[in-house]
Amino acid sequence: MKIIALSCTQRRLPSLTDALLEAAIAGVTQEVGDAEIQRIRLIDHRIEMCEGEDTCLEPDVGRCTLNDDFESVIDMAEGAQAMLLAMPVYAGNVPSVLKIFQERLKSFMKSTERPFGGLTVGTIVHSRTMLTEPALASLFPWYLRLKNRNVASACFTQNNHEDLMRTAAPDLCAAVGRQLGMTLNAAGSPAQSRATLPLVQSSSRPRCGDPVASLPGA
Repeated sequence: MKIIALSCTQRRLPSLTDALLEAAIAGVTQEVGDAEIQRIRLIDHRIEMCEGEDTCLEPDVGRCTLNDDFESVIDMAEGAQAMLLAMPVYAGNVPSVLKIFQERLKSFMKSTERPFGGLTVGTIVHSRTMLTEPALASLFPWYLRLKNRNVASACFTQNNHEDLMRTAAPDLCAAVGRQLGMTLNAAGSPAQSRATLPLVQSSSRPRCGDPVASLPGA
C-alpha cells in the first residue's frame, strides 16, 4: 500500500514539520505492515507559480506547459491510496509552496483521475503562536475538490515551548498516523458480521383518556 508523506515546510532539513511528519509515519507503519512511504518535500522541487492563462484546460493541450519539476512530483504520487500531510502556518494560512502546488493541480481539473485525489488523509498543522485551526480549515475545500477524505487531524501551537518535539506533539502525530492506518485496514477488510439482537416489545401502556383499571382495595 502506497502512502504519500507530503512535507509542506519552506525550510531546509532539519525542520520541525519533517520531524512531526516522521512521527506520523511511524504511527501508520505500525498499523500497515506493507506500507510503502513516498516522502515528498515540496521545497526540494522547483515548482513555478501558475501563470493563470488556463491553456492547460484546453482540449488540445490538457496539461501544464511550464517546464519545471511539477510533473515529476505528480509521478512520485502515482498509485498512492493515502496521504499524510504536514505543514506550518505562515501568515495565518497555508505555506506558499503548498498554495502554488494546489494551483498547479488545476491543470488536471477536467481529468477523470486527478493526481493527489481520491486519498484517505491525515493532517498535521503547527504554528508558533496561533491560527492552526483556520489554516487547517483552509485545506478542506482543496480536499473536497480532490475527493480526499480526512480521517484524522492534529494542531499544535509552540507558544512558550522551546522544543515542540519534547511535548506530547510527536505522540499525537503518531496517533494521527495510526488512525490513518486503522482506517485503511478497515476499508480493506470484509465487514464483520454482527449478532442480531432479539426485538423486545415493551408492554402496552394506557393512553391519555383511557379508563384506569381499579386497583385492588381501592
